[in-house]
Amino acid sequence: MVRWWYKAAGSAIIVGLLLTACSSGHPPDKPVPAQQEEEVVEEGQTLTVIDPESPANNTSTLPTTEEGKKYQIQTRLNDFRLLGTSKGLAWGSTRSELRLYATQDSGKTWANISPSASVQFPNNPEYGRDLFFVDTEHGWIVRDSLGSGEAIVLRTADGGLTWKMASLPETDDVVSIYFLDQDRGWILTVGGGPDSSEAKALYATSNGGATWTKIMTTPILPTDTSAVDHTLPKLGNPVGMIFTDKRNGYITMVEAGLPALYVTSNGGSQWTKHAGFFENDKFTACSRFSIGSPGFFNAGGYAGWIPIGCGREEAVKYNGYFTLDSGKSWMLSSFGLPWQKGTGDSDDNIAITFLNSVEGWTLQDSSLYHTLDQGKSWTLLPESEKMKEVLAEYPEVVKIQFYSSKAGWLLVEKSDKKRSLLLQTQDGGASWHVL
Repeated sequence: MVRWWYKAAGSAIIVGLLLTACSSGHPPDKPVPAQQEEEVVEEGQTLTVIDPESPANNTSTLPTTEEGKKYQIQTRLNDFRLLGTSKGLAWGSTRSELRLYATQDSGKTWANISPSASVQFPNNPEYGRDLFFVDTEHGWIVRDSLGSGEAIVLRTADGGLTWKMASLPETDDVVSIYFLDQDRGWILTVGGGPDSSEAKALYATSNGGATWTKIMTTPILPTDTSAVDHTLPKLGNPVGMIFTDKRNGYITMVEAGLPALYVTSNGGSQWTKHAGFFENDKFTACSRFSIGSPGFFNAGGYAGWIPIGCGREEAVKYNGYFTLDSGKSWMLSSFGLPWQKGTGDSDDNIAITFLNSVEGWTLQDSSLYHTLDQGKSWTLLPESEKMKEVLAEYPEVVKIQFYSSKAGWLLVEKSDKKRSLLLQTQDGGASWHVL
């Protein structure tokens, strides 16, 4: 895919970006006049933004009268991530500029922690694919090569006040990023050209993303069959990646139309397919499948789950595989849920989230259900008038996540008008309000 002209142009672009994007350079947001506040609330997400470089950002009570320290903006959000019961990130892309916001007070106020506008993001970043934070201070954003031959990796160690830059030479499309802590991380890429469309590569860092080393690659024309047996397969689409420690990692894929799980025990340089993960004969009613990213619930990495989508005609049904022995074995939990409208493709939004190996939530139409037995049975929660009202206007569910048994966020949108709303619950889903 990469040619010499693109490499030269890409190098020039990288140099220019290095000069302009090493600090945050937050683009000013357009304030919403106070008299229009009630009007714009109905149009989309309204955020109260503070200046992250202001000393007020470190206090619990923010001033409201000092000019420039607190103002409102209206924006479209594409994704979010909870980092605590009251801490989280939300972001979207406006005219190829990433707008990234952080809150530490349950959405009452937000800090604009966006990187420089000179780093363009033509696609909306997704958490776990293009963006990752291990805590409120340490985060990374990946921008694909865009034909230059080098992907850009931005990193912050001060909560987004400043961003530094590194690059991944000779990379194509980034499909997943994961950091174990503030130092050790991995990036998975796939080929994007006719000569390498099935090649996959894994990069690792041990210094917080300052430098990256390629530790695994899928040979395009393999000559050593034993080496191929310990890499990711040429045929197959990676979906998500996670590491539970510096040696043990997991990658979910759709391989020959079926869900598959690949595991490593040496930090990512070698991978093998988990033979007992997926049993096709248990899904006789399915004509197609999808798989979600693997997730683990605890620091020790012994309890985790992977969602599986089963599709037929225009309907889809989700179930989950769970592990309690650090991924050695996976048991299917058949969710007692009805079929829903959908394709079952990997692009479908999975409106199911689990807090641990037994407790989870799912949104079915405008009703929220709760489980305490790994999805075998579900309890209908009391109807939230606000959530029902919002879903009538914003019917497409983007994401749902709970950080505790009480605290959760829900992002919904109406993609035809490019508008979204982010909602929060603090009572386990019984009631919701717009952030």
